[in-house]
Amino acid sequence: MRVNLLARGDAAARAGASRLGAALTGALVAAALAAALAHLLVARLAWTLEARAAERRALEMQAAPAVRLRAEIGGLERRVRAAERLRAGGPRIEHALAALAARLPASSWLTMLEVTDDGALRLAGRAPSFSTVGAVLTELAGMPGGAAPSLLGAQRPGRTGMLRFQIETRTRRP
Repeated sequence: MRVNLLARGDAAARAGASRLGAALTGALVAAALAAALAHLLVARLAWTLEARAAERRALEMQAAPAVRLRAEIGGLERRVRAAERLRAGGPRIEHALAALAARLPASSWLTMLEVTDDGALRLAGRAPSFSTVGAVLTELAGMPGGAAPSLLGAQRPGRTGMLRFQIETRTRRP
């Protein structure tokens, strides 16, 4: 025969505490598993992002020659448009440029001539003094079909060097 010396309420309380302890242990195990899974997911995501970044860098390196070629093609297309504008201007532009070359002061010279997309004529050159740059501006203003030229800049890189100047003018349409 068995005799239970404990009161009935105490056994029920112990059984409830045992079930509560088991439930808490299960919850802690589940939380630990969830944290471990979240850590694994974050690590996988970081690895995936790094792998994608490496793939992107590799593709950009492969595409770099094409990007450079595209930029070079754009520059060539701009030059073709400028040449077509010069050709469309025909003899007028040729005569104007010949007249400009003949009128430039002997101590100055041009280093760049450009016709922009909007029809402006840009000149760059060298001259010994500011008065010579003024003479170049005067000659440009006196050219047939020319508009008032604008001095974009003039600077002397060193104390004894030649002035570098930039001028822009727009041609008048007949």
